[in-house]
Amino acid sequence: MPPNALKLKERGSEMGMLSGTNGLRKGMAKEANLAEIIMDECPRPKINYDKCKVIVTIGGPLTETVDQLAEMLQAGMTVARFDFTSGSRTLEQHVQTLENLRAAQKRTRCLCAVYCALGGNIFAVSKADPKKDLVFTQGQTVKLVHGEPVCESSDVLPLDSSVGELDFNETFSPGDVVHVHPFLRAGELTAELEVTSVSDREIVCTCRSDVEVPSTIKRLAVNFSGAKNAPPFNACDEVIVQKFAVPSNVDFISVGAVRDGGMLGLLKQHARSSGLPSVRIIAQIDNLHALRDLPGILRQADVVLLARGELGAVVASEKMFAVQKHVLKMCEKVGRPCIVTRLMDSMIFAPRPTRAEATDVANIVLDGADGLLLGLETLDGNFPLACLETVLSIAREADSVYDYEARYRRQMVQMNVKLAKATDSLPWGVAPLVKDDPDLAKIKPNARRNSLTIRLEQFKVDVNLKKEALAAAAVQTAYQIEAKLIVVFSHTGETTRLVAKYHPQCPVLSLSIPTVHGGTVQWRVEGDVEARQQLVYRGVVPALSVGSTPTLDDDTAPVVHQAGATRTDVEALTKAQELGLIVPGDLAVFCQLIAGLSTVKVVEFAGMRKPKSRTFSPEHSRSSSPGVPQMASDDSLDTKDMKEIQARFGRIGTHGNFEELKQTDEPNKSKPGLVQRNGGKSAAKPPRSSPSSSSLRDGASSSASLPRVDSGVSGVNGDSPEGRTGTARPKKTKSAHFIPF
Repeated sequence: MPPNALKLKERGSEMGMLSGTNGLRKGMAKEANLAEIIMDECPRPKINYDKCKVIVTIGGPLTETVDQLAEMLQAGMTVARFDFTSGSRTLEQHVQTLENLRAAQKRTRCLCAVYCALGGNIFAVSKADPKKDLVFTQGQTVKLVHGEPVCESSDVLPLDSSVGELDFNETFSPGDVVHVHPFLRAGELTAELEVTSVSDREIVCTCRSDVEVPSTIKRLAVNFSGAKNAPPFNACDEVIVQKFAVPSNVDFISVGAVRDGGMLGLLKQHARSSGLPSVRIIAQIDNLHALRDLPGILRQADVVLLARGELGAVVASEKMFAVQKHVLKMCEKVGRPCIVTRLMDSMIFAPRPTRAEATDVANIVLDGADGLLLGLETLDGNFPLACLETVLSIAREADSVYDYEARYRRQMVQMNVKLAKATDSLPWGVAPLVKDDPDLAKIKPNARRNSLTIRLEQFKVDVNLKKEALAAAAVQTAYQIEAKLIVVFSHTGETTRLVAKYHPQCPVLSLSIPTVHGGTVQWRVEGDVEARQQLVYRGVVPALSVGSTPTLDDDTAPVVHQAGATRTDVEALTKAQELGLIVPGDLAVFCQLIAGLSTVKVVEFAGMRKPKSRTFSPEHSRSSSPGVPQMASDDSLDTKDMKEIQARFGRIGTHGNFEELKQTDEPNKSKPGLVQRNGGKSAAKPPRSSPSSSSLRDGASSSASLPRVDSGVSGVNGDSPEGRTGTARPKKTKSAHFIPF
């Protein structure tokens, strides 16, 4: 290889731009024995939320009762999808299934979002005799009529009119093509019907292909999305929105056959005006028009759904892999979560998937998909619970070798590009790659900047760009200090989405703070909708703030000692410990708004203790501090160990420390605070451009004893310091862990 090419390859590897680099290759390089890698099982997390989310279509014979839905929630279902294709199920059946889902949520105490998938231009038709084969022959005359969606033969296909009748004259015109394929299994056994005449009550078509529908297929889907005048949002969908979506306050809504971003924008406006102000729009990429205007759709969509079944009917088989990777790459570039469908068709009838399906699911996870959608596998399948567990186990194994670092580096390049475009400057550190990137080539290299902070100060930054910088700093800090958790306090979920698009290796705990609206007679609490809508973000664990503070009288009260600790900080770490996201000795990165400033801070979790305990023994120490001994009583440690503990942790957890805490806590029963690796006045402050430098890790080694200072306790403003017992509050100094933007 030429020297210049080798140098460019090394630089590309440093930037994370090599497409062949992945976590599996890194794991193979570290492990000498391949058998150990294969035989090692990825453990099930202690929480009910896996990193890669799974959307489950419910309402079938095995996914409609409270017990069945409770099992699905405990297995890992995060979003429940209701398929409102006309003719599949009645509105009353969907309402009953939703009530059962609410009851299952109360039983399992699991969050679950509700996804309303409107039928649009797809109607379901059931076979009168399930054991009978339907045959379509070339040149056959097929009629589409209104009526009960049950067909005796392939000559007449009734379209459901119980919810609302479709206007044939406005929807169809001679020459339009109607596709008939198995329900929720587009792309296989498709019969093409060409419209020859249209009237008020029927549509006459001519079949252009020979297709035999086997007896194993119970229902057919009549898809006329290709009709020129067919609107994506028809009268049947309007009834579903008014009678189901609005009363149920659904979290996500989608409709098929959206052709461009403008049409998706009209759908969003219609949903807002219909009584769904906070609903998220899922854009289904299911036709060639949507692929051509993918950038426009990404600007309007909140979530992207790659409908591989519908695309398979219009895209050549040998090109589907390129379409999938292109859509996932575009979603990664703009930070939109992407969900992929058509995963386990064989598990509709079999308890195990094929090798090709298992490999396909793993590759989807490795390509960076945020979620996986199960359709007919759980709606009409014979093994819905086993299918869900299988998909999650495959996703967990693939996630264990996913190259999170490369994803982070690619996102940082995109972040630099955004800032450079806003400042009309060249992104820092990517000069050798300008000629290979068309986005970078458009930038005028008239002013090189060496840090994000300098560039942010040169122009008026909008709100989104500030949040972008805040999210980038939080993820960068987590990587550099090897944090085990990122905590985000959010009202709208926007900051959580920006953090989640980096796919950090550690989980992201998003704490939604409820907001009360109204007066003294009528009022409502908001915040639960935002928490449920975050269930589609990969690696995010949403939780609701309960609004109460644990005290030292509780058996699960955390042992924390930190000046300036807030109630929300204590609550976040308590919630993280309950979910199994953090253990004593782990570092956590907090991303929040303090006194109007967007800040990033680092805290160390000290663990949970009983109120009368005088010792504290963390289960695990940080990997970056292998030489720290476990803390126990003073009698069990020699002088050398005690000096090391006091030097690193400020006498936290020692006998004398708890005697001081006892004297301080008795008069006021104070609230717990947080342990933060802060060196005080003697701690070296890192440079402003590197918020997560190595001084965060080493600053505490030279610190003196950290005093016990409780947040929210009187004696701060106007109280005499002589009236308090214990250690006095130190003077406020600039902390190296608070980085304003």
